[in-house]
Amino acid sequence: MSRRIAVIGAGHHGLVAALRLAARGHDVLVLEAAGTPGGAVRSDESTLPGFTHDVCSGFFPLTAASPAFADLDLPLDWVNPPVAMVHVLDAGGGEVALHRDLAATIDSLEACAAGAGVAWGELMRTLWPHRHALISAGLSRLPPLRAGATLLARLRTRALDLAPIALASSASLGRELFGSDRAAAWLAGSGAHADLSPQAAGSGAFSLGLNFLGHVVGWPFPRGGAGRLTGALVAKLRERGAEVRCDAAVAQIEARHGRVAAVRLAGGQRIAVDAAVCTVSPGLLVSMAPERAFPARVERRLRRWRYGLGTVKLDYALSGPVPWPGPRAREAGVVHVGGALGELASSLAQAGDGRFPDRPALVVGQHSLHDRTRAPYGQHTLYVYARVPQQPELSDDEMAERIEQRIEQFAPGFRQLVVARAIRSPAAIEAENPSLRGGDLAAGSCELDQQLVFRPAPELCRCRTPLRGLYVAGAWVHPGPGVHGASGRAAADALLADDRGLRIRLGRARRYRG
Repeated sequence: MSRRIAVIGAGHHGLVAALRLAARGHDVLVLEAAGTPGGAVRSDESTLPGFTHDVCSGFFPLTAASPAFADLDLPLDWVNPPVAMVHVLDAGGGEVALHRDLAATIDSLEACAAGAGVAWGELMRTLWPHRHALISAGLSRLPPLRAGATLLARLRTRALDLAPIALASSASLGRELFGSDRAAAWLAGSGAHADLSPQAAGSGAFSLGLNFLGHVVGWPFPRGGAGRLTGALVAKLRERGAEVRCDAAVAQIEARHGRVAAVRLAGGQRIAVDAAVCTVSPGLLVSMAPERAFPARVERRLRRWRYGLGTVKLDYALSGPVPWPGPRAREAGVVHVGGALGELASSLAQAGDGRFPDRPALVVGQHSLHDRTRAPYGQHTLYVYARVPQQPELSDDEMAERIEQRIEQFAPGFRQLVVARAIRSPAAIEAENPSLRGGDLAAGSCELDQQLVFRPAPELCRCRTPLRGLYVAGAWVHPGPGVHGASGRAAADALLADDRGLRIRLGRARRYRG
């Protein structure tokens, strides 16, 4: 029985949900408020013609690992640099590299601190046989019964030894593992991809997970830009008969007899539907949901949802590659400009206190080193972001100046290469995508009190809502941020399971009446 289903939001979670529903024969309409689909997975030429920049998401280890993408068979050419990431430690060329190859990573860590590479190798060899179970458990709906049971059975007695990692900070985990603050900075630098300070509980698991994925799948990206991923999803959706409509903001979700009945667009058009999957952030969801759609406690939770640090994003057109002193940084896909462990912690702490960091920790992407489609011959793009206050006290030019000073400190001569730049402040990021409140790329803080069943609330963490026919997905829903499509897939599966249950109940009722 085909049903009319609206998917609100054409970010990757919405598109993954729509694909799963369309594949089951449902009539799917994706409604996107922006002028183009993709949400945070888009590309543009924001500096100069011929220079392709990724707007937000730039590297896709979770996409490569996620079961939600495994069976989509998207026609993409993935670029996967052998050196996934380098953490630069000082202006003299000190660096530690995350290679896809474990032995090369061990050598890099060992060169930084005696024993650090050996410790990393032992941990990776412990986790490696369980890599698929670990990924499945991390990206499963709650509770991850099958994946969790499989993982516990395989780990056996090691489970108790490894359990504290889930709660440890990246600083404490790195120090305990490596016995060196310099090597610990390499691990903690991956936490800058979220709003997690190296001192924050739970940041260890986040950093360890990203670096572990560097060995399992690398840190790949689509040739030609992140927008190619969105384009492939949209094309497959249209092949399956679904419609993607942009410039179509949903103003209201209507209900009848306690069930979703229609969506009403900002222009006034009413579209009758049997169900809806909503991927916008909590505040927007509350504003469009019917009155008393959620219990008072859940509505308060959504209205008070705590967003994380803001982000300032810079894109550069360069006349040549960045002149990092260290050889591995000059070939890495990603460079973490973080310095010592204390500098990382200070940057996140200052941002959390509402001050633009004096020495901001930076995530730097070097796509064009490995993808020549990104820039004209001989020239390069550079992707840079920092976690900052949601409302920085500095102007755009002042923020750019401080970030460029930081890059110049670690790569003297960088500024001479800049041909053009574009900047997106936290306010600009939110204006482009209102779900990224204050420039928070994770659509909600990743601290422990907003994880697992509390992302966003026990009643919603499994993608169902108290309003029948309304389902939720997005970075603010478990398992959280990253381009993995897990909550989009989970929302679609919940809807399909409820639909099967409804058909069974209706069939029984008809037989009873007959």
